Amino acid sequence: MKKIAFKNHSTKLCLVGTLLLMAPMFISCDLNDKEEPIIIIEPPTGGFIIDEAGIPRRDDGTTQLSENEQQLIKNEVIGYGWKWLNTYEINEHGALVYQDYFKENPTARCCNYYFPSANEMTTYSYLYGAKEPGYYNWTIAIDYNKGDVRLNVPNNSYFLLNFLSVFKLDGQWYITTIERLGMNGNGIGMPHSGFGVSEYVRMTDEELAQFQHDYKVDWRMIN
Repeated sequence: MKKIAFKNHSTKLCLVGTLLLMAPMFISCDLNDKEEPIIIIEPPTGGFIIDEAGIPRRDDGTTQLSENEQQLIKNEVIGYGWKWLNTYEINEHGALVYQDYFKENPTARCCNYYFPSANEMTTYSYLYGAKEPGYYNWTIAIDYNKGDVRLNVPNNSYFLLNFLSVFKLDGQWYITTIERLGMNGNGIGMPHSGFGVSEYVRMTDEELAQFQHDYKVDWRMIN
């Protein structure tokens, strides 16, 4: 099993050895029981601050993404599927809680993402109590200056996630996000359910096709 660690929201990464033996491990909640890289997330310098809308933001003096970061989202995130790896909760003080969020909250469900275009997002997830996993298609709007992804509906702009970083390691692309915790049947974080930092690895074309095959239930037909 490959073991990887990165330090903050930038593309600076480092390999770790015995530290990983002491760190919390997270397992994917998709259908594929394969060994995946273990990512150890450390908070950005200074942790997070909570903005006026109640959304955590990195507290390192950065208010906007650089042109390079914006291009990475456009070129390396959009058009691809993203498989969930792990999640850390952000507490009310803006610090990461180093425990397995989904293990501690068995009714919550993580999501896997696919961005067919800059205006579309598909979430693949389990619904608590459902017999099969499913998907939900959304119309989104991306604020590239901030890295925010919002639900694009008339007279509403609902925060879904924020891209903290997009980086490549050993030929593989990863993203880290700030996103809502606790998923409803639509695969979207419920209001007031809190926030966390999650890590995703980019799917291969074959993996994306497998998700599209295995996650058959259209949640719009249920909710």
